[in-house]
Amino acid sequence: MTPTPSRVLSRELLPASIAVFATAALASFQALGLSAALPEIAGDLGDIELLPWVITAYLLTSSLATVVAGPFIDSVGVSRMFRIAVIVFAASGFAAGFSTSMPMLVGLRALQGIGGGLVISTGTAAISLVYPSHLVSRAFAANATVWGVMGVAGPAVAAAMLTFLSWHWVLFINLPLGVIALFAGWRIFPGPYGVREGRIDVIGVVLVAALTIATLFAVDSLSLQSLFWLGGAALATVLYVIHARRTRHPLVRLEHIVPQPYRGLAMSTAFMLMGTMAMSDYIPLFVRAGRGASSAVTAWSVLPLTVGWTTGATLSSRLGDRHSESWVMLLGFMINIPALALGWVAVTLDAAIPLTFLVFFAAGVGVGMSTNAALTLLRALTDPSKMGRVGAAHLFARNQGFTFGAAVGGAVLLLLISNTLGDLSLVRDLLAGSVAPGDSSEAATAVESAYATTIAVGLVLSSLGWLSAARLRKHLTEARLAKRGPDAAAAPG
Repeated sequence: MTPTPSRVLSRELLPASIAVFATAALASFQALGLSAALPEIAGDLGDIELLPWVITAYLLTSSLATVVAGPFIDSVGVSRMFRIAVIVFAASGFAAGFSTSMPMLVGLRALQGIGGGLVISTGTAAISLVYPSHLVSRAFAANATVWGVMGVAGPAVAAAMLTFLSWHWVLFINLPLGVIALFAGWRIFPGPYGVREGRIDVIGVVLVAALTIATLFAVDSLSLQSLFWLGGAALATVLYVIHARRTRHPLVRLEHIVPQPYRGLAMSTAFMLMGTMAMSDYIPLFVRAGRGASSAVTAWSVLPLTVGWTTGATLSSRLGDRHSESWVMLLGFMINIPALALGWVAVTLDAAIPLTFLVFFAAGVGVGMSTNAALTLLRALTDPSKMGRVGAAHLFARNQGFTFGAAVGGAVLLLLISNTLGDLSLVRDLLAGSVAPGDSSEAATAVESAYATTIAVGLVLSSLGWLSAARLRKHLTEARLAKRGPDAAAAPG
């Protein structure tokens, strides 16, 4: 009898762990490194009004690719999807390093997002299917730890590139990292678990894309035009529900995201990520333009939240041995929400940068705890033959949180700066280091004030996530009592 593995890095699981964590490192560096380089990109390429789309375009296509990947993971297997994902992600990211204009960079980042979505879905399915149940939470936590390690190493590498080379090299590094990940995982993942369902649901993809794009434009403009885009998003939603009910194999099955407990898992994590990403994606811009920090300090500014996220995921995996996943999720919210509130206070009162970074760390701890517990609970609730689809549906909701968080944060930030300064050219000059001292002070004050408001918006969004998590826990408690029978409700404790 083959012994049951006792550790994530046990000999039986080592090849899979190397491949999964290598792809996590690749995605982590791109998320952290490019965020740190945003000020340099804006100063070099101009078109600062498009700067949020460097992040948003990637997240948009990543979100769509994540959910599209689900049926393919079930039908063709993790192994083939892993190869496709890494090749698309690394090659498009490398090509983005040659961008000579902001529109070109945004377009290539959108292409890279397709690979990123495939990487995320494939990695999540691999952990859920390859590791035994008693190691799933630890494997998700280890995956988050890789993000944390890259949170330490990534900004250091990015800072060196920004200091001695240029922001282009933050993207060029995709190629060697992609080759390493591809070599590690070429042959070690499983084949299909589910039934091959034939062609992709093209109508479903179009409707989901329309919903996502319409919502993005609604929050991107923050004007009367937003009502038009919100109407389009509502129409796309209604049409998709009708389509999903009539189609045998829809892109996202309604039963995988609408009823509890899947609805609670999706909405709670999506709102938490939306609120936190609205704040975190623009930390480098705040540090550089609002506080006048150097390129090196700016590159490191993404570190506190990332390390906090890793710490929270590790705590979640340990607390899960003694407490329910839903309890750990709520605990994460009770850390994240006060941290965002303190972040608003710190930025508003012009607190010292180290104190502000400490608050960002705490916000990350809350996110890590809740999201890791949600993934573990998802795996416990789902049959392996459906893990690709169910996991992709959940990750789609999570990615919506990332996408709309970046869009909302960027829209609020740029709208308020524009209203204060009249236009964004002064901010670009500030980032490029070519602005007069008096104008520099005015621009820095505008950026700092706008960023404080962005954090406040994120606080409201994360609080909505807490409400969803509380309802989920109530549903799970009632379901547990119903399963035990009427006598259980009357029993003490």
